[in-house]
Amino acid sequence: MVYAWLTSAVFARLMDRKKICVLNSEWNRDACIRWFDHFSSHPDFSFVRIPTEYVATRWASMCDGILNQVPSDTDLCLVGAGVGALLVCVDVAKRFSIPLLMQAMSSNMMNDRVDKSNGARLYTLWKNSPLHDNERRASPS
Repeated sequence: MVYAWLTSAVFARLMDRKKICVLNSEWNRDACIRWFDHFSSHPDFSFVRIPTEYVATRWASMCDGILNQVPSDTDLCLVGAGVGALLVCVDVAKRFSIPLLMQAMSSNMMNDRVDKSNGARLYTLWKNSPLHDNERRASPS
């Protein structure tokens, strides 16, 4: 259910004009902007790269360097950090007192990288469904 909500028009509209920081190993800014544009939503994005070789056991050695890159005026962080995402979320929340969502699969979708999700997920089935088209049409222009 969480991924369905994160890929919904409701979520996209709630993010309009919000400052979103994406913490992930990769990010396709243009694809994310297109994703939200479909729902007439225009968040202000920033990106903090978490190294692809990141593993939960190395978080302590890279924590400060990554957290120092998160803009202090961020409204929400979207975190895709694999099995170590909870560690990232806890430390970001402690430092900035902001909400975070662990959302690697939906991040792959927003980045147009469904291939990284190892096959069809709820989103890939929903994306091609009439429900998705109806939800998109229901979005305010």
